[in-house]
Amino acid sequence: MALHSFAVVVVVVALVSCLLAPPAVEASSINISTYWGTDARDGDHLKNACNASLYSIVNIGFVDRFRYDWPPRLNIQQCNASEGKCKYLGPEIEECQKNGVKVLISIGGPGGDYDLPSSGYAKMFAEYLWNAYLGGNKSSVDRPFGDAILNGVDFFIQAGSGLYLDVLAKALTILSYGTQMELSATPKCKYPDKYLDAAIQTGLFDYAQVRFYDEVDCQYNGSFDGMITAWDEWAVEAKVDKIFGGVTANENDPGYVDPNLLVNGPFLQHIKTSPKFGGVMVWYVYTDHQSGYSAKIKDVNSAIQTAPSGVEVE
Repeated sequence: MALHSFAVVVVVVALVSCLLAPPAVEASSINISTYWGTDARDGDHLKNACNASLYSIVNIGFVDRFRYDWPPRLNIQQCNASEGKCKYLGPEIEECQKNGVKVLISIGGPGGDYDLPSSGYAKMFAEYLWNAYLGGNKSSVDRPFGDAILNGVDFFIQAGSGLYLDVLAKALTILSYGTQMELSATPKCKYPDKYLDAAIQTGLFDYAQVRFYDEVDCQYNGSFDGMITAWDEWAVEAKVDKIFGGVTANENDPGYVDPNLLVNGPFLQHIKTSPKFGGVMVWYVYTDHQSGYSAKIKDVNSAIQTAPSGVEVE
């Protein structure tokens, strides 16, 4: 009888302990975004990046020439879109999506030649993006990736006048009404961003991937102070649901932070407590895989479980 009573007490204590204990979080739960297509060494197959169990979002970059060419140019190193050689990526995009990885088309990028000369052009460009990469089906518009419907558009703008990007965001939002299309902005860390501020302040963007590198005022320079100050300003002022802390995996880039220093240092520890923390953006696939940057973030931050708007935790 005494043994039976003791067993009951043990079971009750165990159940209470289970109820009070925090839920276990898988090591893959942190959201990491990256870029694919800017370097031939990223590999010919997008699906390999998606299957690495590292990324929640892969941005294909870039549509890097608009205003001067029509149709706007898709410039990725793996295939020639103007010759119809990128169609093979359509099924790979769909495979990524089936495995829970969002795939966005990124416009702009470093080294591109682009601008929006008028409100009318911005609306025309929105219609092109909608029909070429998203949910549109206008027969006269070629779809570089075939029937695959990407999850959204990333604005990686660091050239041109910066005008009418807000019009572009509004036009895309109208065209995609009733769908789950996402908008992402990838500004530099100095707030406000000279190109993207007006667009971001529309409140239409799901998340911002703020680049805390290659910007002397808010990159790592032996101290994280400038990065933390800039993050706090973005978190308060930017009208976005979630913010990614953007880092480079290339140790030769200005503002590079060693991944061990990032995961153990004050910057990541600070931003992951923010209600707007969405994850980390790592630039870009090839250098990330060479350095193991994202893998180190995943390993150390296994207890982080946050997701930007529209992105489910793996």
